[in-house]
Amino acid sequence: MRTVSESHRVESHPVESMPPRGVAPPAGPGASPAADLFELRIAVVFDDGDCLLGNGARATRAVSCLVEPRAGDRVLASMGADGRWHVLHILAREAGGTAQLSVQGADALALRQQRVSLHAVEALELACAGDASLTSARTLSINARTLFCTVAGTLVEQAAQYVGRMGQYLLDARELLRLHGQHALITAERDVKVDGERISMG
Repeated sequence: MRTVSESHRVESHPVESMPPRGVAPPAGPGASPAADLFELRIAVVFDDGDCLLGNGARATRAVSCLVEPRAGDRVLASMGADGRWHVLHILAREAGGTAQLSVQGADALALRQQRVSLHAVEALELACAGDASLTSARTLSINARTLFCTVAGTLVEQAAQYVGRMGQYLLDARELLRLHGQHALITAERDVKVDGERISMG
């Protein structure tokens, strides 16, 4: 677990709510009384994701709070009628570091929208400890100044048509190089050179 030392005791301050406008509608069946809100510091973040607040209470991160809390964060916490505490929002933290996003209690996270964009000013890294899949029903484009493709095992490419255009094409096979097709055509505007210790044709 991650801890933070505090030189002073953190006091809880209830958040003042705005006065209601008009008459509030009656609470529906199963509705709970409004929770009390407090601004607190996180003293400890446990391995299971729960937090120890500055007032000594143990709180669970709310499902809507996507930013994982860190020790030292100033958060908005609530205590429900059942006495359970929840961290609702991360209000402030020290600048720098990495902010991690996750959903408390969820096994998977899905983004669903007509358009989704990821923009990184310096670097973009995608990593997976298991299998990864990138699928497009129409066109998939990859544009880069330099492209490296490294495969520890087997590289398989399948396509109805394969078209490649480049200034120079160098292919080096350490053992066997095999090119096969129902029809094969090799042309050159100038020279064709075939060199080997033994050349067999036919």
